[in-house]
Order: sequence, then structure tokens, then C-alpha cells
Amino acid sequence: MKPKCDCLNFCGDDPHIDKGLVRPCPTFQQETARKRLHDAAPDLLASCKELINCADHNRDMAEIRRARAVIRQVEGK
Repeated sequence: MKPKCDCLNFCGDDPHIDKGLVRPCPTFQQETARKRLHDAAPDLLASCKELINCADHNRDMAEIRRARAVIRQVEGK
């Protein structure tokens, strides 16, 4: 099992996190998830708008697949 990260001056500054040698602490994991969600917000909004349009116009399912891909990205999967 990997040891927990050992941040020195601020959360996430342990150089072993990026190399995968340590297990990131819960605070770092939450911050990373928050940043992913923040970065994906414009795509999520656009996808939601297109889903509404698809439902209204019975268009193909490409936008639903796009929305699912964005959600997987945000969730880090």
C-alpha cells in the first residue's frame, strides 16, 4: 500500500503525488475534484442545453453521449 502524501507548505506540494508514489490525502482529492468540476462547468452547461434541445426536437443521441463523456471526465473515470 502506498503511504499517504506528506505535503510541506500547501496541500498537493508533495512531488510524489504526480509520480503516483504516494496516496493523495482526502483534502487533495477533494481539491482536485473541485478543480475538475470547475474546468468542466462550461461543457456541462452546454451539454445540458443540448440535451434539452434534443428532447424538444427528437434529434439523435450524440449529445447524450457527449454529456456522459463530460461527466466521466469530471468524475475522473
